[in-house]
Amino acid sequence: MKIELADKNRIKITGDVKSLDNYSEIRKSIQEFIDTGEKYLIVDIADSMIITSSLIGYFTKIIHADGIKLTIVVHSERLYDLLEDLNLTAMFNVKKEIG
Repeated sequence: MKIELADKNRIKITGDVKSLDNYSEIRKSIQEFIDTGEKYLIVDIADSMIITSSLIGYFTKIIHADGIKLTIVVHSERLYDLLEDLNLTAMFNVKKEIG
C-alpha cells in the first residue's frame, strides 16, 4: 500500500488496504492533514476492494468529532457495494470512478 498527498485536499491510496499497519499509516496521514486546519478531505482509494472496520470507524470519527467534510472516491465496484450495504455512501459522500 502507498499513500500520497495528490493535492491540497486529496489523499490517494494505492494497493490493498487490509491490515492494521495499513490503517495506522492512513490514520497518520489523515491526522497530519487535519492538523493543517483544512476541513475538506478527499480520500481516493485507487485499488483496494475492501477497507478495514477500523478505517470505517476512523472515517466516522473525523466526520463527527473533527468536523471534516469527507469524500471517498472508490475505483472498485466491490468496495462501493460494501459501503452501500453498510449504509455509508451518504455519510462518507462516496463517489465511483470505475472503469
